[in-house]
Amino acid sequence: MNLPSVDEVNATRLSRFDDGITAALADTGKVGFFRDVVAHYVKEYDVPEIDVAAALATVMHGEQPLLLEEQPEPPRRQRPERGERGDRPERGDRGDRPRESGRSRSTDQPLATYRISVGRRHKVEPRQIVGAIANEGGLRRGDFGNISIRPDFSLVELPADLAPETWAALENTRISGKLIELQADRGPSSFRSAPAKERKPRHK
Repeated sequence: MNLPSVDEVNATRLSRFDDGITAALADTGKVGFFRDVVAHYVKEYDVPEIDVAAALATVMHGEQPLLLEEQPEPPRRQRPERGERGDRPERGDRGDRPRESGRSRSTDQPLATYRISVGRRHKVEPRQIVGAIANEGGLRRGDFGNISIRPDFSLVELPADLAPETWAALENTRISGKLIELQADRGPSSFRSAPAKERKPRHK
C-alpha cells in the first residue's frame, strides 16, 4: 500500500477542521451566544476578530498540534553481528521483545508484528492506522511495514525495538473511538496466514 504523506495527513486534518467549523456555524443558537461574547471581547480589548478566532482555535487544540511536521528519515543502522548485540534496553511493561518479521525497505531497521484491537467492523482504513500511530507515537512513514486489517483486529509491522515512551504514548490512542490496545502479536495470526485479499503490501 501507499502510506499517506505528511502533506496528505495535514490536508485531511485541515478538511476536518473546516467541517467542524461548518457544523458549529449551523448551530445558530450557540453561535449567536458566542458571537456576543467575542464582540464584547473585541470591543473591550480592541483586538481584531480574526485574532480572537485564532486564539479560540489554539485554546481548543491545547498542546495537540493541528498539523504534522515532516521528520527526516533516520540513518541506516548497521546490523550487529551475532554475539555483539549486548543487553537490550528495557521495554516497559509489555513483556519480552516481539519476534522480528522483516526489515524496513526505507530504513533497513528490523520490524516486528504488532496487534491492535480495531478491524474491519470498526470501519478502519490503513491511512487511519498510520495517522493515529504516527501522530501519537512520534513515528515516521519509514517505521511502518505491512498492515493487515482483519474483521476484529489488525496486524501492523512496526520497529521491533519500540521505545518505552512510544509504548506509553500509545496507551490511550484511539481509532474510530476505540482503544487500539497495542501489543506484540503472539498468536498464530500472522501475515503469512492472512488470505491474499486481506494482506496489504509493504510500501515502496
